[in-house]
Amino acid sequence: MLNYILIILLSFFLTILISIPYIKLLYKFNIRRISKTDLDRVMPGKKIKMGTPIMGGAVIILTIAVLTTLFLRHWDYFYMILIVSILGAFLGGIDEYTNTLGRTILAIRKSRPNPKESLIKVSGFWANIKHFVLIPWRWFEESLRIMGSEQRGLKSHYKFLLYILITFVVVYFLISNNHLPVFYFPYLGAIDFGWFYYVIVIFLLIGFAVAFGITDGLDGLSAGTHAISFSAFGLLAVYLGYSEMAMLAFIIVGAELAFLYFNIKPARMEMSDVGTLPLGMLFVITSILIYREVSLLFIGALFIIEILSSVGQQWSVKLRKKRILLVAPIHHHFEKLGWSENKVVERFWLFAVISGLIGIAIALI
Repeated sequence: MLNYILIILLSFFLTILISIPYIKLLYKFNIRRISKTDLDRVMPGKKIKMGTPIMGGAVIILTIAVLTTLFLRHWDYFYMILIVSILGAFLGGIDEYTNTLGRTILAIRKSRPNPKESLIKVSGFWANIKHFVLIPWRWFEESLRIMGSEQRGLKSHYKFLLYILITFVVVYFLISNNHLPVFYFPYLGAIDFGWFYYVIVIFLLIGFAVAFGITDGLDGLSAGTHAISFSAFGLLAVYLGYSEMAMLAFIIVGAELAFLYFNIKPARMEMSDVGTLPLGMLFVITSILIYREVSLLFIGALFIIEILSSVGQQWSVKLRKKRILLVAPIHHHFEKLGWSENKVVERFWLFAVISGLIGIAIALI
C-alpha cells in the first residue's frame, strides 16, 4: 500500500510542477474561453466565466504519460493506455480549437456562393442514387444533432466518428492480450458475451467520454468527482490483485487532485475535452481490466445521470416540446433552483463518494 500512496504523491507534485508554467503559457497565447452565450441566455444574472484558460486537462494527460512510461512500460496494456491518453487529448484539443474559433467546417461552407450546395455535384439518375445511399448518414446525423450537434466546435456526428477510432485501439489490445469477453455479475459470476462484449465496450467508452465532458461544467466538479471515482477503482484493483491497474488509477488520482488545486473556484484553468475525453475512456478501461464493468453503473452513477439529463432534455424538447429540467445538464438545474456553485459541487462530490462505496460493495459480492 505504501507504493500506491507514494505514486499518488509523486503524481500530485509532478502535476503541480507542470501546471504552474503551463497556465502561464495558456494566458500568454490567449488560449481561453471566449464566451458562454447559451448559458447566459437560459440563466440570466449568472456571472459567465469568460477568459478562463482552457485545455487544462493536458497537464493530467502529460503526467499519466510520464509516470506510466516510468513505472508501467513493461505492462501488456501500456501502449493502449498511452495511445488512448495522447490520441484522446489530441482529438479533444481539435474540438476545443474549433469550439473557440467557431465551427470551422460550417464557416468554410458558408464562404461558398451557395452554402447549401453539396460538395459532390451529381444530377439525374446519380442524384437519386446519392440520395438513397446517404439516407442512413442523414438519420445518424439528425439523431446526434438533437443531442448537442448544434454547439460551436465539431458537430456530434463528426466527434462520434473520431471517438470510434480510439475505441478500436482498445478493442484491438483487448483481443491481442486474450482479455476474456465476460461481465462479472454479483451472485451470478462471470458470463461470456462473445463478440457482443466488444459492442458494449465501445458503447461504454464513447458514453463515458461524452459524460465526462458534460460533467465539466462547474469549477472543481470534474476533477473532484474523477478523483473520487478513480480512487474507488484503485481500491478495487488493489483488493483484487491487479497491481498495474491500481498503479494507473492512483496516478490519475494524484494528477486529478493537483489539477483540482487550480480548478477550485475561481478556476485558473478548465479541463475541457483535452482531459475529459481520454479520462472518460480510461475510466471505462479501468473497470474492464479488473473485470468489474458492472460496477460502472454505481461508481460512475453521477456521470450517467449527467449524460442522461442532457440527452433526456434534448429529446423531450424535440418530441414533447417540454423541458424535464429547468436547465440541462443537471448541475445547472440545481443552480437554477438557487443553489450556489460551491453547494452544487460539494454535494455532487458527496454523491460520488456514496455511489463509489456502493459500487465497491457490489463489485465484491
